[in-house]
Amino acid sequence: MLTDFYANSKSIKHWNDKIFPASEDARRNKIFIPRAKKIVDLCKKYNTENEAIFDVGGGYGTFCEEIKKFNIFKRVICIEPSRDLAETCRRKGIEVIEKPIEEVGISKASVITNFELIEHLFSPKDFIIACHKALSKGGLLFLTTPNIKGFDLMILDKLSDNIDGPNHLNYFNCESLGNLLQNCGFKVEEVITPGKLDAEIVRNKILSGELDISGQSFLKYVLVDQWEKVGFNFQNFLADNALSSHLWIVARKI
Repeated sequence: MLTDFYANSKSIKHWNDKIFPASEDARRNKIFIPRAKKIVDLCKKYNTENEAIFDVGGGYGTFCEEIKKFNIFKRVICIEPSRDLAETCRRKGIEVIEKPIEEVGISKASVITNFELIEHLFSPKDFIIACHKALSKGGLLFLTTPNIKGFDLMILDKLSDNIDGPNHLNYFNCESLGNLLQNCGFKVEEVITPGKLDAEIVRNKILSGELDISGQSFLKYVLVDQWEKVGFNFQNFLADNALSSHLWIVARKI
């Protein structure tokens, strides 16, 4: 059912036709340019091969466009099962495979990236196993996903805009996703939570009246009374201690 949904849904067509085009410039500058640079830096750090990078769930293709500009990889390939999004990527000159990775018979990928994807899947384990099969020996897998033990998700719980069925089906934390990767034949090289928005997200819920912090004097002190003075440092504390709700994992095929 999910495979059919992501291939043919009117919702994804609407994102492709309306939302992504309207927001692409902002998303490129704020998200995809920094993301591509981070991937390049991590690939250099872990001395990966440069034959091919596969971006799984590549969507509108903006990440693939940006990673191509670095001229690091001989091939940049988008794996995108949505018919409309795949066609958009082709129009941008991106090499596309229009199938879920579980159905793609590749085995020579140097790097696989997937951003905010695994939480959408019915069977995350099947996905990780497919990535393992697709990678060359020693190849790198980069995953980003919400961290269910991150600050804003734990504080807001059901008030969080991220807790959103039916799109988000599975939630991980640093330990659980690391365990899944290790059980599927990966070595976890690095776990980071570089998020920048947790404190601001919770603060906005407080200011809007959606989150009642009666009796939560610490939250009021940090996120309201002393926000201008300590808010930035508090967010950095969350990121530096794996407490942000934005999770990155770097794993190597062994």
